[in-house]
Amino acid sequence: MEDILLVHRKSNRNFSESLQDAAIWKTCLRKILFCTEGELTGYADVLEKEDHILRGEQALSLLLEILCGLHSPIVGETEVFGQFKNFVESRKQLGDTLFGDHQKWLNFIMAEVKKTRAEHLVGIGSQSYGSLLRRYTKDLETVTMCGSGQLAQEILPWLAHKKALQAICRDPAKLQNFSEKYNNLTITTYNESYIHGEAMVIAAPLSDARILELMSKQDTRPTAVFDLRGEENELASLIAEKFPHVVFMGLHQFFAEIEETKKDTHNKIQALKAHLLEKAVAFMQRTELRPLGWDDLCA
Repeated sequence: MEDILLVHRKSNRNFSESLQDAAIWKTCLRKILFCTEGELTGYADVLEKEDHILRGEQALSLLLEILCGLHSPIVGETEVFGQFKNFVESRKQLGDTLFGDHQKWLNFIMAEVKKTRAEHLVGIGSQSYGSLLRRYTKDLETVTMCGSGQLAQEILPWLAHKKALQAICRDPAKLQNFSEKYNNLTITTYNESYIHGEAMVIAAPLSDARILELMSKQDTRPTAVFDLRGEENELASLIAEKFPHVVFMGLHQFFAEIEETKKDTHNKIQALKAHLLEKAVAFMQRTELRPLGWDDLCA
């Protein structure tokens, strides 16, 4: 990486206390020591055999992959890039010239991450029930969800942007925190409720009969039912018979969609890693025109 290199440690172990003043960036999954070739010699006694030392385009491309969220549990997440920007700012405050505004490697990294995110990581795929439901209901203004357990609580934030969000459940107290956070959310019990949502999400172990009873309290709504119950049921055929206008999607369809997305995402990630390596190689091999009229090959 021009005049610096990376020491990458993918473990829970910290670097030696003797390096407490060194440029070490930490995330929950890894630690990266930034240094020069000269400094590396002095660190030889405190490095471990599992540490990876990367230079040039290999160092650049790994850093790009990490900052673009390609190594994160949720592909494309932005938190790690925010952490890195805070780290860089802290090193600047300490007067670390390795992270100065004039450092071309750093300017390249920052610009390329932003460009890659904008061009390749927007809408990379739905990797959870909540993200799938948000996509399936993007054209609907109102959604009703049945349930107040863990699954329901994980899904609610994905639907919070709706004009109106209805939750019906046995124990409304479980969703009290959400009602304080989302002004568009109403919470009632099953016995009190009429279904108001254009889509109905089943995230509770209700019986088929109970679901049909709830649907019968409206003439034309919901127009779509998303059933996330794990047990075998006959709801698909019952809805097709009694409510032919309603679109139905069951749990096995969600599984299939998520698995297909994972395969597609894996292929995209591999292609994007190759793309980032090409960018890193091009940066390292670039030719710069100097003001005095001579060219310098930056290696």
